[in-house]
Amino acid sequence: MIGSITKGSDFGGCVRYALAVEEPGKEARLLYAEGVLADTPQDIINGFECQRHLNQRVQHWVGHISLSYSPEDSAILTDDKMVKFALEYMERMGIKNTQFIIARHLDKEHPHCHIVFNRVDNNGKCISDSWEYFRSNDICKELKLKYGLTFGEGCDKVKTNRLKGRDRAKQEVYIAVRDALKVAKDWTTFQRELAKSGVSLRKKYRRGTTIVEGLSFVKGKHKFKASEVAKKRKFSFANIDRILNENKNGRSQTASAAPLSPRVTTPNQEPSIASKVIEAGLEIGENLAEGLGGLFKLGPGYDPEQEAMNNEIERRRKKDKRKGRSI
Repeated sequence: MIGSITKGSDFGGCVRYALAVEEPGKEARLLYAEGVLADTPQDIINGFECQRHLNQRVQHWVGHISLSYSPEDSAILTDDKMVKFALEYMERMGIKNTQFIIARHLDKEHPHCHIVFNRVDNNGKCISDSWEYFRSNDICKELKLKYGLTFGEGCDKVKTNRLKGRDRAKQEVYIAVRDALKVAKDWTTFQRELAKSGVSLRKKYRRGTTIVEGLSFVKGKHKFKASEVAKKRKFSFANIDRILNENKNGRSQTASAAPLSPRVTTPNQEPSIASKVIEAGLEIGENLAEGLGGLFKLGPGYDPEQEAMNNEIERRRKKDKRKGRSI
């Protein structure tokens, strides 16, 4: 289950897309509607337009969410279940007391539905979009756990040709890093292999030291932290460094296999002091982020929100430093 959120100012275009009006080769059916007459698409549009005038200050009054599920969940995702999950998702996101429709699309192999809602609620108030991308990620994970829905099996099965923009760039970065780790034996070769795919590597150093705290990858105009590209620190500095050393020593290691955590010791092999220092630094960073609000976990990146979160963390760090406290 993945939630993709967008905002706009054209109910006509959004409703017609959700209901696949005049969309050759696409099929959709309206599953649920609240607060609008649903006899025709135009009736729905008119209802949305009427209410959005209750608050002239809202510039993007159209809310649109696509909820996508794994093909493995097709058997259990009846129309009723899809509506149930969508309503619970909306409730947890704070999207309530407003007009909305839920429509199911039938043109893709994976089950998915589209929610169109009025960001101007029934009382004329604007429904908040604060940190919505991070909240959505957490809520989707909780619902998958609650209802036993399928978790993604990794980026290796993602169909790149179906992606666009930033999502496509992130998948291309994943593939480039994965493939480079199959052949590279040192950091120089690793970066050279990445460059063949148009990907560059940037290291973040701990202030005043040569200790690497994190990695980021750049593809075109898009920049991603290592944690965005792959989960479970798969592409962390410590893991990549370990894989490169193993490649150099002649032990086969593929990036597609789940890498051993740097904290796990194997027989006759102890983690290096450098690895311990790196891992300690990563844990400190994660604990800091959790201390400032476990809600704000890094997920599929959206640069303006990501930048806002980073700025807030830095602001609080400086504030506490001035007060002589540690965080």
